[in-house]
Amino acid sequence: MESKSETNENINTDSTEMQSNIERRLFQILNTINWQRFHNLCLSIGKDLNERQWRFLKGMFLETAIATYSNNELTYIGNIEDGCDFIVNNLNNLRIEMKYVEGCIFSGKTLRKKKTTTEIKLKNSNGTNTHSKLPDDYADYLLIVDLHGAGLISKDNLKKYIILGGDGIKAKIPTDSLHIVFHPNDIKEPSKKNLQLRETFMQTIDQIINSV
Repeated sequence: MESKSETNENINTDSTEMQSNIERRLFQILNTINWQRFHNLCLSIGKDLNERQWRFLKGMFLETAIATYSNNELTYIGNIEDGCDFIVNNLNNLRIEMKYVEGCIFSGKTLRKKKTTTEIKLKNSNGTNTHSKLPDDYADYLLIVDLHGAGLISKDNLKKYIILGGDGIKAKIPTDSLHIVFHPNDIKEPSKKNLQLRETFMQTIDQIINSV
């Protein structure tokens, strides 16, 4: 007959193995995203939406693209939830938050992996931060996306690297703590198109205004 301590040890081992299997499957799913298309989209958008009044739109644009390029593995919910951008459809509805920061993981022309990421803003409170930790309802995983790569970290590991401040919650993460799901050498033929995003959006706004 097993002792109580042996039973608890077996439960902990089974739980750890289950978590490892979930993360392995999640890693495989994120690897199937068409990162080539996403890279080309980022190149095509360029700095066209970097000004303050356009940034929210750019974020939604890129997040929606990730879901679109995921072969229906991810559902985008960032427009209705705070602290979560995607649900992983076929993996226990795991929740993922995405942050896009160019040059965050891979640096400069050499595209070598940095020792730590650049500072990432996880939650913006505009000078009224009351959080003493990462909120419990924050997504299960953070997907950090760079123009030339992407890395994944669990919420439990992310908690080790958060920086609390009056303007919100930030993080600087050792890149060795990230599971890299997209590398610079995954990009074979960079392609850039002239999307004329601002002009298109303004035309759409005008059409809506004039349709009422």
